[in-house]
Amino acid sequence: MRCTKGTLEGFMCPPCAHKRYGRRRLMTGLKVAGVTAVLVAVAIAGLLIVGKSNQRRTPPVPKLRDKDPTVATLLDSRDLAPCDKKLIRSLADELGKRDRHAEVVEHASAFFAKCGPFPRLEWSVVYALQQLGRYAEAVKHETVIIENDPFDSDYWWWRGEDRARSNQPELALADYRQSFANSDSAGGGRFAAARVLDVAGPAGRPCEGVWAMRFFTGVLGGEVADDLVRRADGLAQSAQCAQLAGEGVAELRPAAADATIRAQVSIGGTVGTFVVDPRAGTTVLARDYATRASVVGRGPTIQTVANNVLRTGTLAAAGMAVGDARAKEVEVVIVDGLPPGVDGYLGLSFLWKFAVIDLSDGVRIDASQAP
Repeated sequence: MRCTKGTLEGFMCPPCAHKRYGRRRLMTGLKVAGVTAVLVAVAIAGLLIVGKSNQRRTPPVPKLRDKDPTVATLLDSRDLAPCDKKLIRSLADELGKRDRHAEVVEHASAFFAKCGPFPRLEWSVVYALQQLGRYAEAVKHETVIIENDPFDSDYWWWRGEDRARSNQPELALADYRQSFANSDSAGGGRFAAARVLDVAGPAGRPCEGVWAMRFFTGVLGGEVADDLVRRADGLAQSAQCAQLAGEGVAELRPAAADATIRAQVSIGGTVGTFVVDPRAGTTVLARDYATRASVVGRGPTIQTVANNVLRTGTLAAAGMAVGDARAKEVEVVIVDGLPPGVDGYLGLSFLWKFAVIDLSDGVRIDASQAP
């Protein structure tokens, strides 16, 4: 059919419409195809760039739970075996080397709560607390150490030192005295000797410091610096220690039956049977005997060792006599639970008031020399 310019009512004839609109659709299709091709090319190029970038990028480093790799490894191992004593000690040691003392206390406390006591770990905790200036807390941990092993002289001066730092001079003095009592030689007593004068005065017992120094040099064979000698001599004069020193002489021999040394001790005219025990830092009174002798506890609760048992009781003071030997204001501790027939243990707080103490064959005390 031949095409004309138009049809009736403005409509285009079919051949003309086919020509015009077919060409338009063709052009539209080509444009769409071109745009699609460009987008695909861009996407492929982007993937190639990302791929090359990933090839050049260093693999990410695994994130550690602690900035220090050694500590991080120990923490991971500890988590797998939380009650392993070797691991927790290693962790505490490494943290301590890095001055991370608060974390030592934190991890050790978690160990104690989960796994129970571990006295060797307490050493690390004590040191950490001392570095943090938390001395009262250190005393609590030192008490755990002492209660586990009351026979080591070091543990007692550790606690004595921290009690002194915590403004508890009476308790510190009692601990230093037990440190001396536990010592077989000057090596064991030298640390207490270097510190006892610092607490004797504040404790209101300056002469205890004087007698401690005399015991250290005369019985344990120790040597002290000149400044300590001058300080002790000055205290002896200013506190009039000669008036509080022991008087008389007593020789006490072991019994044939059990090798213990027993003595009749009088306090205010009340006589009791005591076992002589130089390993007891503070003289011990049974509570019923103290009541009969009208000795009343005046001070804080202290600890001492007597008859190889750790004893805890109330601090007091009393004048005592053993035969011809006597001493004023002897520091004693009133306790419960002594064996039947024993009213107390005569310890160092009585014995070292005498100028001469001979422990080679039984016990001989002699006040013939000036303090």
